[in-house]
Amino acid sequence: MVITSGILESRLGIDKRIADYFANQRAIPSDNLFWKDKRIYLSMGFGFLTIPFAFDLMYKKGIDLNLLLHDDHVSLMEAGFDKLKKYEMGIMSYEVFIRECNTLLKGKVRQINLASDLFAIFSGSAPIHFQFENKHKALARSDFFLFTLVDLALNDEWVAEFLPYWYAVARPILLLDDFRDIEEDRISGEENTIIEMGDNKAAVAQAYSSGKKDLELLSSVNSALADFIQELLDDSLHYAPIQQLMS
Repeated sequence: MVITSGILESRLGIDKRIADYFANQRAIPSDNLFWKDKRIYLSMGFGFLTIPFAFDLMYKKGIDLNLLLHDDHVSLMEAGFDKLKKYEMGIMSYEVFIRECNTLLKGKVRQINLASDLFAIFSGSAPIHFQFENKHKALARSDFFLFTLVDLALNDEWVAEFLPYWYAVARPILLLDDFRDIEEDRISGEENTIIEMGDNKAAVAQAYSSGKKDLELLSSVNSALADFIQELLDDSLHYAPIQQLMS
């Protein structure tokens, strides 16, 4: 399935200009491992779709569209994704990855408190300025994306208000992966919310209820996207491994 600007706009509730920019205008960055062997900017899968989802959410929560779609801002995000992919593939160690992120952002940070908290989290320390996902480690594994905000001149009040909405889209998407990959994650030891919650019937119910609650908040900003993810979350209850837990 090709992700067109029309699908992003009509089915997923993404602003027309953001949909057109990422589906039609933005070129694949060169020498970037995240987009390696890709022929189009937006491939299927939430790893790519989270980009327009997040940019749309940022725009609807008040960030000027010209700032969001400025080439310098988007290019910085893409460079960060390249480094993240290198870490995930074992090309660089975690320590080198954090150091590379520091270098990438040097002289570009305008939201100092958010950047400070994020580097604290990823270095194993507690944040001091904002409230992040800390109850379930598996639901915080997308927090790296929040570095996309640190080069923008945002006040602390805006960041604090935005974070619940960020988690309202990020956590349900992570849950979809956790429902789908539960058998593989049991074997590999990868972080998984359902396993973390107990890997039983109660864990499935708790995870589903958590996702549904987040999507209720997302619906206040983008009801089409919330409905789309809710359908996928409902379908995930029918996966064989999940059915086994629920029986």
